[in-house]
Amino acid sequence: MQLNRLEIKGFKSFGDRITINFNEGVTAIVGPNGCGKSNVVDAIRWVLGEQSTRMLRSEKMENIIFNGTKTRKPSQLAEVSLTFDNTKNILPTDYTQVTITRKLYRSGESEYRLNDIQCRLKDITDLFLDTGIGADSYSIIELKMIDEIIANKEGSRRALFEEASGISKYKLRKKQTFSKLKETEADLSRVEDLLFEIEKNLKSLENQARKAERYYKLKDQYKTLSIMLASFKIIGFRESLEALEEQELKHSADKTGIITKIDVLGAALQQQKSDTLTKEKNLSAQQKAANDFIQKIRAYESEKKIKNEQLRFLQEKEKRVNEELEKDKNQLNHVLYNVKRLNEEQVLETEHLNTIKSNLADKKEELDELRVQQQSSKAGVDALVKDNNDLQNQLYNSEKELTVLNIQKDALIQEISRNTTDTESKEAELNEFNKAIAEIEGRLNAKKKEQESLLKAEEDLQFQISTTEELINYQKDKLSAESRKLDAKQNEFNLTKSLVDNLEGFPESIRFLKKSTVWAKQAPLLSDVLFCKEEYRIAIENYLEPVMNHYVVDTQAEAIQAIRLLSDSSKGRANFFILDGLVNNSEQEELLFASSNFISALSIIDVDEKYSRLCRHLLKNVYLTVAGDEEELATSLPDNNMVILGSSGKFTKNRISMTGGSVGLFEGKRIGRAKNLENLAKEIRSAETLISNLKISVEKEGLKLASLKGSLKKQEIQNLQQEINRLNNELISLQTRQEQYAAFIQNSQNRRKDIENKITSIEEEFLKAEPKLTELRAKKLEMGNLLIEKQQAYYELAELVTEKSTAFNQENIRFHQQQNKVSGIEKDLEYRDSQQRSLENKIELNTGELDKTKTEITETLRHVDHSDEDLISMYQQKEELEKGVTEAEQEYYTAKGLITEMEEKIADLRKSKEEAELISNELKDKKTSLKLELNALKERLSIEFSIDINDLLDTETPDIESEDVLREKTERIKQQLADFGAINSMAMEAFREMNDRFTFIQNQKQDLITAKASLLETIKEIDDTAKDKFMAAFTHVREDFIRVFRSLFNEEDSCDLILSNPDNPLEADIDIIARPKGKRPLSINQLSGGEKTLTATALLFSLYLLKPAPFCIFDEVDAPLDDTNIDKFNNIIRKFSGESQFIIVSHNKRTIASTDIIYGVTMIEQGISRVVAVDLREVA
Repeated sequence: MQLNRLEIKGFKSFGDRITINFNEGVTAIVGPNGCGKSNVVDAIRWVLGEQSTRMLRSEKMENIIFNGTKTRKPSQLAEVSLTFDNTKNILPTDYTQVTITRKLYRSGESEYRLNDIQCRLKDITDLFLDTGIGADSYSIIELKMIDEIIANKEGSRRALFEEASGISKYKLRKKQTFSKLKETEADLSRVEDLLFEIEKNLKSLENQARKAERYYKLKDQYKTLSIMLASFKIIGFRESLEALEEQELKHSADKTGIITKIDVLGAALQQQKSDTLTKEKNLSAQQKAANDFIQKIRAYESEKKIKNEQLRFLQEKEKRVNEELEKDKNQLNHVLYNVKRLNEEQVLETEHLNTIKSNLADKKEELDELRVQQQSSKAGVDALVKDNNDLQNQLYNSEKELTVLNIQKDALIQEISRNTTDTESKEAELNEFNKAIAEIEGRLNAKKKEQESLLKAEEDLQFQISTTEELINYQKDKLSAESRKLDAKQNEFNLTKSLVDNLEGFPESIRFLKKSTVWAKQAPLLSDVLFCKEEYRIAIENYLEPVMNHYVVDTQAEAIQAIRLLSDSSKGRANFFILDGLVNNSEQEELLFASSNFISALSIIDVDEKYSRLCRHLLKNVYLTVAGDEEELATSLPDNNMVILGSSGKFTKNRISMTGGSVGLFEGKRIGRAKNLENLAKEIRSAETLISNLKISVEKEGLKLASLKGSLKKQEIQNLQQEINRLNNELISLQTRQEQYAAFIQNSQNRRKDIENKITSIEEEFLKAEPKLTELRAKKLEMGNLLIEKQQAYYELAELVTEKSTAFNQENIRFHQQQNKVSGIEKDLEYRDSQQRSLENKIELNTGELDKTKTEITETLRHVDHSDEDLISMYQQKEELEKGVTEAEQEYYTAKGLITEMEEKIADLRKSKEEAELISNELKDKKTSLKLELNALKERLSIEFSIDINDLLDTETPDIESEDVLREKTERIKQQLADFGAINSMAMEAFREMNDRFTFIQNQKQDLITAKASLLETIKEIDDTAKDKFMAAFTHVREDFIRVFRSLFNEEDSCDLILSNPDNPLEADIDIIARPKGKRPLSINQLSGGEKTLTATALLFSLYLLKPAPFCIFDEVDAPLDDTNIDKFNNIIRKFSGESQFIIVSHNKRTIASTDIIYGVTMIEQGISRVVAVDLREVA
C-alpha cells in the first residue's frame, strides 16, 4: 500500500487548494520557519481522525480553518483528502484506490467521506486498524514524540509495541467485553437488589401467609371445640331441666301434703270448737278460704309475669328475624339482578370475543401474505441496488479519471505560467537577498554586544536580590517562631485564666463563696497569694498543701459571714486565714541557719506586703535544698524545729517526721496562678511588640526586594534575545531562500519542457476515456429509473405491511382485553351464584324460625289474655272474701284468746306451705333461665357457625375429654384468635405469586452469572492471544533493536529492551537500556539529545522490521543530530525506503540532499502557504 496524494484546502495557512503527490522513496518537505511545513503533517494527522486540538497545535478545533489575511477573507471550510494505492489489498476493501476526506465547517458541522461516500470516524478507524496507519500510530513521529518515547510519557512505548504487534484490535475487543461485563455486573447488581427487596417482602408475606393459615386452622379447631362444648351444654341443659321437673313434682307433692294437714287441723279445730264457738269456726274457714285464694292469685300472677317475659323475648326475636329476612331478601334481589345482568353481559361479550377472534385470524392471514410479498420485493430492490452501486462505482471511476486528467492538465498549464512568473521574480529577488543578508549580519553583531552589557548588570542585581531574599526569609522564620511562642503563651494565659475563673479542682464550698454576691469577692485563696520560681513551686505547694485552699480575709467578721453562708446553703466547709489575728500575735524569730546547701523558703517567695506576715507564719524555719535531693534525703533528721524540703518536691522532713515519694505530673500548677497570669500578660505584650517590629522589618525588606526586582532587565534581555533570534532566523531564512531560489531558477527551464510533454499525453488519454463515460452515464440513468420504480413499489408495500401490522396488533390487544373481560364475568357469575345459594338457605332458615316464633307469640298472647280475665275474676272474689273475713274478724277477735294455740300451728303449716310455693317458683325461674340460655346458645351457633341446635340434640358427647377441659381449650383458642390481630386473607395467594416471581428472577440471576463467567472466559482468551502475539512481537523487536542500535552506534555498545513485569506483559512497562560509546548512564534520560534521537530511531526501525508502516513521516526529528549522526540517520532511512515511503520535514541540508523529491513550502503571498515540487532524481 502506498500514499499517493494529499489535497489540502482551507486548512490552517493553506488558503488555496494545494496537491502534494507522493512517489516511492524519500520525500522532503522544506521551507523557512513559519511557512507551514508542520501544517502538512497536521493535515495528515487530522484527516486520519485526530481529535486532540493539542496535537494539532490549536486551542479549539475551529482554529484549524483558514482565518484569512489582510487581503483574503476567512474560509468557511477546512478540507483535507488523503489518497492511498491499495493494490496489495492491505486495507479491508475491494477498492484499489482509497481516498479519505475530512471536512470541518465554521458552523461546527463536520463530516468524513470514504471514496466520496459519507461515513463515520469509526469506519475510517476500523479501516486502518492494525495497518500501522493512524493519527496516533508510529507512522507519524514528531521531535517532541522522541522525548515522549524516551521518557515513556503516558505509556507511549507500549502504544508503539501494541500497534506493531497487532493487538490493538484485541485491546479494543477486551475494552468492549469489559463494557459488556460492566453492564452485566450492573444488571446482576440490579437483579440482586430486586431479589433482596422481593426476599424481604417474601419473608413478610410468608409470615403473613403462615399466620393466616394458622389462624384458619385455629378457627376450625375453635369451631369444632365450640360445637363439642355446645353439645355438652345441651346435654347439661337437658339433664338440668329433667332434674328441675323432678324437684318441682316433689315440692308440689309436699305442698299438697301441707295443705291437707292444714285442712285436717282446721277440721279438728272446728270439731273441737264446734260446740263452743261456731263463729270462730266460720271465721277460720273464711280466713282459710281467703288465704288459699290469695295464694292462688299470687301463683297466678307469678306465672303471668314469666309469660310476659317470654312474650317480650319472642317479640324481640321476631323483630330481629324480620330485619334479617328483609336485609337478606334485599341482598338476594340485588344478587339476582347482578346474576341476570352478568348473564346478559356474558352472552354479549362472548359474541364480541368470537367476532374479534375471527377478525384477528383474518388480519393475521392478510398480514402474513403481505410480508411474503414484501420479502420478495426487498430481494429485487437489493439486487438492483447492488447492480446500481457497481455501475455507480464504474461511472465514478471514469468521471474521476477524466476529472483527474483535466485537473492535471490545468495544474500543469498553471504551473508553466507560475514557473515563468516565479523564475523572473526570483531572479530579481535574488539580488535583494544578497543585500539584505549583509545588512542583517551587521545588525546582529551590534545586538550581541548590547546583550553582553545587559547580562553583566543583571548578574549584579540578582546577587543583591538573593541577599535580600535570604534576609527576608530569616526574618519570616523568626516571625513565625515568635508567633508560635505568642500562641503558646496566649493559650497558657487562657487556660490559666479559665482555671482561676472556674476554680477547677477546688471543693464546692470554695466555688460557692467565689460566686457568691453576698460575700466579699476580693478575698483571695492562699494559692493565689504566693508566687515563686518554677523550680521551687512543687516543693512549696506540697508543703503548704493542707492550707492551699484557705481563704485569706482581713477580719474575723468576714470569715463568720462566709461560714454562715455555707451553713445556710449546705455547701460544705471552708478554712480561713485572718490577717488581723496575725498582726496581734507576737511571732518567734526564725531560726538562723547558715549553710550553702540550703536556702530559706521565705527568700524565694514573692508576695504582697499585705500578706508577708502570713507567709512568715507559714514558712518560718522552712528551708529548701540547693544541692541534689538524693544526697540530702540520705542525711539525718534536723535536731531543731527546721523543716527541710527537697527542691524538686521529692521529700519533706523535720525533727520527728518525713514525707516523700514520686512527683505527680500536675503538681506545682496551683501555686501563684493569679501572679502567673500577670507575668503571662506581660510576656504576651512583649511578644506582640517584637512580632510587630519583625513585621515592619519584613515589609521594609519586601519593598526593597520589589524595588530591586523592578530594576531587573529581564524583559529587556528577553526582548533583545528575541530580536537576536529573530535576526538569526531571518538570516537563516534569507540564506535558505537564496539557495532555494538559485536552485529553482536552475531547474525551472527543465521542468517546463517536462510539463509540456505531460500535457500532450493527458490530452490523448482524455480522448480515449470520454466515449466510455457517455455509455456508462446512459446505463446509469436507465438503471436508476428502474430502481426508483422498484423502490417506490417496495416502500408502498412496506407502508401497507406497517399499516396491517398495526391493525393486527391493535386487534390482538382487543382480543386479549375481551378475553380477560369474559373470564372476569365468568368468575363474577360463579361468585354471585354461590352468594345466591347462601342467601336463599339463610332466608329459608329465618322464615321457618319466624313462623315458629309467631306461633309461640300467638300461643303466649292467648294464654296471657286468658290469665288477665281469670285475674279480674279472682280479684272480685278476693274482695268478696276479704269483706266476709272482715265481718267475721270482729267475731274472731273476741274468741281469739281461745283458739290462739291452734292458729299458731295452722300459721306454721301455712308458712311451710309458702316456703314450698317459693321453692316451686324458684324452680320455675331456673327452668326459664335454662331455656333462655339454651335459646342464646342456639342463636350463637346459628350466627357464628351457621349450625341448627336441633342437629346437636341427638349428638352423643365424646368420652375423650370433660366439659371443663373443652371449655378451657375453647377459651384458650378464642384468646389466641383475638391475639392474632388483623389477618391478611390474601396473603397466601400473594405469597405464591411472589414466590413464583422470586424463582423466575433467581433463574435470571443464574443466567447473568453464566453470562458473566462467559465474558470473563472471553477476556481470558483475548488476554492469552494478545499475550502470545505481544511476546512474539517483543522478542522479535528486541533482537532487531539490538542490531539496529549497534548499526547506529558501535558494535561493542550494549542495549536491551526489558519488561518491568514479565509475568504480566500486557500491562508491564517497557524499559530501554542504552549504553552508547562505552557510557554507563544510570537512566536513559541522561543521554544527550542526539543519542536519545538515535535510540528512539533504532526502536522505531526495529518496529518497522516487524511490521513496516506503508508510510512514515518524520517532523524535524533530525534536529538534535550532528553531521556524523545525520548520515547514519539518512542511511537507515534510505535502507528502509524500499519497504515504506518516507516523508521528512527538515531544515538539515544533508537530510534534504539525501531525499528523492523535495516539496518546498513558501509564503509568496503573506499568510498563504504554497507548495513547489523538485524531483532530485531527474536533476541528478
